[in-house]
Amino acid sequence: MVMEAKLPDLLMKARVRRSYDAQFNNRDVRNGIVTCAALSLDGHHVALGFGSGVIELADIDHQHTISRFQLDPPNHPVWIEFVHGSHRVAAEDNEGNVTILGHDMTSINIGTLPKHPLPAVTRVSDNGLFIVRVPRNAGSSWYDSMTLISISGDPHMQQLAPPTSSSFTPTSKSSTRSSASPMIPHRRTLGFSPGAHYIGAFDDLSAFTWSTGSGELIASYRVTDFKLWIMNPAVPLACSYRIPDPVSTQPTLSLTEGEAADIHHSETHAGHSLDESWIKYPFYVISTEEDTIYIRVVYRIHSSAAGRTPLFGTDIGLGTDGLEVYFDGKFEFFIPEYRLVRFAGPEGLGAWYGDQVPYDPTYLYSPRSSKDGTRILLQGRQTAPIVVDLSQVL
Repeated sequence: MVMEAKLPDLLMKARVRRSYDAQFNNRDVRNGIVTCAALSLDGHHVALGFGSGVIELADIDHQHTISRFQLDPPNHPVWIEFVHGSHRVAAEDNEGNVTILGHDMTSINIGTLPKHPLPAVTRVSDNGLFIVRVPRNAGSSWYDSMTLISISGDPHMQQLAPPTSSSFTPTSKSSTRSSASPMIPHRRTLGFSPGAHYIGAFDDLSAFTWSTGSGELIASYRVTDFKLWIMNPAVPLACSYRIPDPVSTQPTLSLTEGEAADIHHSETHAGHSLDESWIKYPFYVISTEEDTIYIRVVYRIHSSAAGRTPLFGTDIGLGTDGLEVYFDGKFEFFIPEYRLVRFAGPEGLGAWYGDQVPYDPTYLYSPRSSKDGTRILLQGRQTAPIVVDLSQVL
């Protein structure tokens, strides 16, 4: 069944609709633009980061601002994540300063990271205690400079251990990858285990897992069929799948070996905690009997594995503006006249704010959404975000 969703009004109206470069070169204009935004896990609050360095937290249901902060120095934020619930956020500005802000606390600057021309990709754990940051740096591989931001206790940042020559063997595919569209993990291919003890990430060549406790590399994998790879969603899958074997593991970690055969979703791993089960199988390869993996088939099988997490199908044809939205393995509705900004490398990008969709041969994008998938945050070529409320139709 195809259902239509009505888009609510913009949370704030854009002041101008000039070219991106003109907006960001003009400080007076940029100060009123929402450069980045975040949605709380419960879907009731949104965080808006402005070009002036102001960050506002707003109650979506009651349409009013509940907190307002000013970054010091007043640089514009490049990403925001909700941490510790719905009233505290972490943000990074365009100079690499990472700050934690909340209405019940003094702001904490926990350090400065190397800045790059493009904003990093971030993902927050479900418990709101960790953020993993992947830089978009064309000068080096993404897995050499990943940062884990710890929020609880004494907030701090640490570099995740990069793979060594003994734990990672690049393939010849590396030489054919386009330097204009580097493949890096994004929201669909980056994440935490349910209890946030572990991190997993993959691109079209390699996959890795780390410990959030030590920052050490746990295992590495070779990605041979990227279009069928998914992160372990920690829920029973409604489809068959394979488990890839790691090419390298830490000797202290007891990983189950030789389980690359097809496994049905009803099989469970009794006797293990959820996180310990997850780290044994952090990645799945979806099984399909299709001889040719047509793009809509890919959309459906990934959506089926993702369940209530919405997925955007971004390959809708030349000259068409809009997004296909998938839930539970089927197409649900189409968002018309909406354009994501596609990542095209450091050159010719224009302004970078909003949803900056990285290269992904599956043409799938995982937007910021509430845990139950009923609210989705959109910010493409608009200078203000849109919150899509699906609670009345899903």
